[in-house]
Amino acid sequence: MEATLSDRSMGKRGAARPSLEKKAYQDIRARIISAEFLPGMLLSENELADTLGMSRTPIRAAISLLETEGFLESVRGRGVFVKEISFREFREMFEVLVSMQLFALDVAAARGHAFDLPALREQLERQAFAAESGDYEAYYDSSLRFVGTMVASCGNESMRNILETIKGKYMFKMLSFRKMNARSLPKPTHARSAHARIYDALERGDPAGAREAVLALNAFVYDQFSVFDI
Repeated sequence: MEATLSDRSMGKRGAARPSLEKKAYQDIRARIISAEFLPGMLLSENELADTLGMSRTPIRAAISLLETEGFLESVRGRGVFVKEISFREFREMFEVLVSMQLFALDVAAARGHAFDLPALREQLERQAFAAESGDYEAYYDSSLRFVGTMVASCGNESMRNILETIKGKYMFKMLSFRKMNARSLPKPTHARSAHARIYDALERGDPAGAREAVLALNAFVYDQFSVFDI
């Protein structure tokens, strides 16, 4: 689903065969996003090369790309570390998602666009199942896909690309935070409840009600961020 910086950078080398560089990039990136690699973790080029069965050259190229995307950072004399996504950056990403949803609702009302209700329902059901089963990666993925389905109604490709750019870091922040605070955090419910309200409002033709649900979730999340003084 995701079109990333590497797709553009590596595409210049030709598509005749999947490059080891791209394979390394995709594998390391997936391990970061799923919180297998946690913030602050030191990554060893040698260990990654052994794990992925390749030389250090494609590993270094992949690390360079992931640094550009903001997932890794090099510290001179110490090595390469998984970069922490600050709560301030996460809040800004969340605000972008809220703005996109509100825009999609406004455009739909002004231009008479219809939302893909079956697709929204599919992600809502997937999110509910993921929450009950404790599959948090699927939970946040379906949450973002729900937003993506709303944005798709606008036909705005630039907005969809921005959403894809945000997705990886958003997932990493939520999954790593949950993993590091597993004992103190309850199962997520607020996004699922908000999406259910949005869906119900859209199904009955009530864009104002859907907008109210988006803003209510935004207000709740904003209150949560106040704990971190941002």
